[in-house]
Amino acid sequence: MRRSVLAVLLAAASCAPRREPAQDGRRQVIEGLTLSQSMGGRPSWTLRSRLAVLHEDEQEAELSAPSMDFYRDGRIVSRVAARGGAVDTEKHDVRLSSSVVVDSLEDHSRLTTEELLYSCARDRFFTSADVRLQSPEGVMRGRGLESSPDLSEIRIFDQSSVLNGKPR
Repeated sequence: MRRSVLAVLLAAASCAPRREPAQDGRRQVIEGLTLSQSMGGRPSWTLRSRLAVLHEDEQEAELSAPSMDFYRDGRIVSRVAARGGAVDTEKHDVRLSSSVVVDSLEDHSRLTTEELLYSCARDRFFTSADVRLQSPEGVMRGRGLESSPDLSEIRIFDQSSVLNGKPR
């Protein structure tokens, strides 16, 4: 049985929520946001953001400079960073935007794109944007992607590749 637990951890005294004036609905500004998900007591992923603006009425938090770590067997297998993003506070899906970089720590590959969605329910990345995957075998480019968080299973759509310096 798959169980997931989502915890909001606020680190340090500077992390106390600040109430902002309610102009477009209720919102909260949180400094130093950390969200974690685990299954069976083992970490699945951790999301960190320097600053988050929680829009309570929309069940979404805007993220500033978010980063995510993904785990397997208790150790980090990939890291993701972006300039901005948002998290759905109900579904726990994460949308990353602007200079998104995914580093696989196991196979030393790096994925770059401008927009990436992490589906919590499916444990997959998705995008319809241009992507570039650099690995020890070469460089692959395309438009659109579906991938596991550690980049071990990846489908790049409309792709072109250069393997060991030779176009394919």
